[in-house]
Amino acid sequence: MHPTSARRLPEVEDLASRGAVLTGSVEPASMPRLLEVVVEPPAPITYRIAFARDAAGRPGMAGRLEGTLPLICQRCLDRLDWSFDLRFESLLVGDEREDTDGRDAVVCPGGRIAVEPVVEDELLLALPGAAVHARGSCEAPPGRAAGGAPPARAPSPFSILRTLRSDHGCDRSS
Repeated sequence: MHPTSARRLPEVEDLASRGAVLTGSVEPASMPRLLEVVVEPPAPITYRIAFARDAAGRPGMAGRLEGTLPLICQRCLDRLDWSFDLRFESLLVGDEREDTDGRDAVVCPGGRIAVEPVVEDELLLALPGAAVHARGSCEAPPGRAAGGAPPARAPSPFSILRTLRSDHGCDRSS
């Protein structure tokens, strides 16, 4: 059971009408998809989410996430602590068919919102495509030149067979 399903989730309309601000932290255990991409469970992620209505009266939110995620550097293959201070804005809609005028939207089934999935989604969207340490602070492992060609490959087993066949008069070239 998801941690938020045990308690009643806040109503989006109420949050937006009151201009509510939610602050706190999210424990990594409540973000299973994020746990799949980190080296080890990170420290809790802190958040601040302010709710309001846009010019058209639709509910929306603006948030900020702060923390550090332990990733793998794609250059040296060692741990990389990726610190972030993310900001996001989204409309809050009842289903994905609602017109959002091209703005980011979060679907809130039943008009209620859970913070943990919002935090997890925003973090997954913000992850670097290829996490690497700052240039010059790490090196590629031996046998793999950084930015260069990959190490020479062993000959294909099929090329070895082709050589053996031609050595024994089995070449089918016509």
